Amino acid sequence: MKNHLLFIGIIFSLKISQAQIKYSFDNYGWNNILYHANNTNPNFSNIDSFALSNKIYQIMRSNTYFSKRGKASYTTEVCNFDTKGRSHQRITTNDTGKKQSIYLIAYRNYDATGLLESSYYNSRYFKRTEFYEYNDSNKIIKSTYYNHKAKFSGRTLIAYNTFGKESSVVYFNKKNKVGRSYDYYYSSNGTIKQTVLKNKKGKIKLVTDYNCDDAGKTLQKLKDTAKICSIKTYLPNGNIITTTHGFNYNGKPYKSVEIKDSQNQILKYEVYLGIKETILYSTTYTYANGKLIKTELQNNYNPKRPFTRLTENDQNGLIIKDEILYKISKNKQNIWKNTFVYDSKGKITKSQSFKNGLLYKETIYSYIFHK
Repeated sequence: MKNHLLFIGIIFSLKISQAQIKYSFDNYGWNNILYHANNTNPNFSNIDSFALSNKIYQIMRSNTYFSKRGKASYTTEVCNFDTKGRSHQRITTNDTGKKQSIYLIAYRNYDATGLLESSYYNSRYFKRTEFYEYNDSNKIIKSTYYNHKAKFSGRTLIAYNTFGKESSVVYFNKKNKVGRSYDYYYSSNGTIKQTVLKNKKGKIKLVTDYNCDDAGKTLQKLKDTAKICSIKTYLPNGNIITTTHGFNYNGKPYKSVEIKDSQNQILKYEVYLGIKETILYSTTYTYANGKLIKTELQNNYNPKRPFTRLTENDQNGLIIKDEILYKISKNKQNIWKNTFVYDSKGKITKSQSFKNGLLYKETIYSYIFHK
């Protein structure tokens, strides 16, 4: 076992590196600097396939923000990748024109086999170091957290069943006492059957039951039990409709509907809330030759400020159009338009954002490659 306190000293003095895993605080945004053809939601892989295939060592994103008063401010984001496509360093600096400051420094450290050993994250608002341990199947079993003063601030323990699925997750606070825990139960075919949330005293606070029964659409919330039921409908054209009924954290019933085609491509996703099934969110996806060419989003999570978004991709999957219509009051709305320029290999070189027709932000991308 590594000497964790010694390792912390090394991290803070040398700032070696940082990584992304499922239960880590830094799951989000690491590879978003690569706004490229494979622009998908962050996953739990440390490898960026685009950086790997293009042998990218470093990408720099230089942002210029414009204001109505004519003044401009600047930020620079730099992300470095190793030869395996893993991002291991990220630095963001701000420049108001009069003063420069570092906004973010983040590092990831991998062992010889490619497993994440530690993460370091230091921003204006948040500082933390994490260390990770794995089982023989290379699944994370322990995450330990320290604050900027190298003081213990919590840990997470994860256990798995014989099928490699999580059987429990326990979160400890800075006093190394259990804050909450989850137990997971599965059916014989490996699908999730039930989750149990317990508080710091081990008392059951919520049971989530995924077993479908005759209740179906008349699903009702039981005391301390949220019953979630997913039903699949198979259509003659090969499409599959998955309808899920459940309850949100406020105890209100919800329904989600997902439609996929025979190629497992998502065509539509909708979320409804309440007994009257008020639609909150709807996204449709259009494809050509197996590639996504259009996405249309309608977001009503905030009824007073709904927004719509339309994105279009070319035949290579590159985003060529991105427009957002955002309602800010009964009689006022903002219109955002984003434009993109790519090189012959599909790497983005420039993007611009316009707010109500005025240039708000311009980003220039530059690359350094592994030899």
